[in-house]
Amino acid sequence: MSAGDAILDHCRRLPPEEVERLVGWLAWRLGRNQALAGAGTPLQRLEHVTAHWLDDGQRERLHAWLVRRAAAGRPAAPA
Repeated sequence: MSAGDAILDHCRRLPPEEVERLVGWLAWRLGRNQALAGAGTPLQRLEHVTAHWLDDGQRERLHAWLVRRAAAGRPAAPA
């Protein structure tokens, strides 16, 4: 499984609001307008972000970071 697929698989278990916050946080961190992530569901928007805004290394680091945050009981995106 690719890191992008692993991110999406991980985020399928999250509430849509949390996935949307993650999309917004990633857009902010990457200096992008979150509207450019598309108009679909939060998971579809996250799929666009991971496929088009991140390189392979960034996807791998994001997946590892999400797993660590979940293990610590923390939300996907920082508040």
